[in-house]
Amino acid sequence: MVFFLELLPFIFMSLLVLFAIVYVLLQGVPQGILEVADLSVANIDYAVVFFLFLFLLFLWSFAFMIVTKYYLDCWIITDRRTIHTELRGFFSRFYSSVSHHNIQDVTVDVCGVLPTMMKYGNLKIQTAGAFRRFTFRQIPYPYETKKALLQASEEHRKKR
Repeated sequence: MVFFLELLPFIFMSLLVLFAIVYVLLQGVPQGILEVADLSVANIDYAVVFFLFLFLLFLWSFAFMIVTKYYLDCWIITDRRTIHTELRGFFSRFYSSVSHHNIQDVTVDVCGVLPTMMKYGNLKIQTAGAFRRFTFRQIPYPYETKKALLQASEEHRKKR
């Protein structure tokens, strides 16, 4: 649901741009726009279609970035540490981990009707290490994840 809601504006804008492209190809650029812009170029239709396709390309690039982030962001809770990998750009990855004995506090943040009903939210881990705060955004079942994390942290402390 979170993934779909994040993609929805891009889908909507892409459909609008596609309808605009079809309209310009079939009907041409409305004369009122040409008069307001004081343009008298005969092949303005092709330029408008070109820039609409260029805008559509940028929309699809941003949508692809959202899809890529969704599938490549990863949170792993092991018996010794919690690992967080996040895609920040097409060529930029963020990787960090925290040992369970450094965890000081775990907070769950579920705000809104939809996150409450769909059971997703943010999980924040406060640590004693150099990187003080880990935030796992829009994860499913954050309360169960918090419970598993605290249980793994407690077991790690007992082993030490």
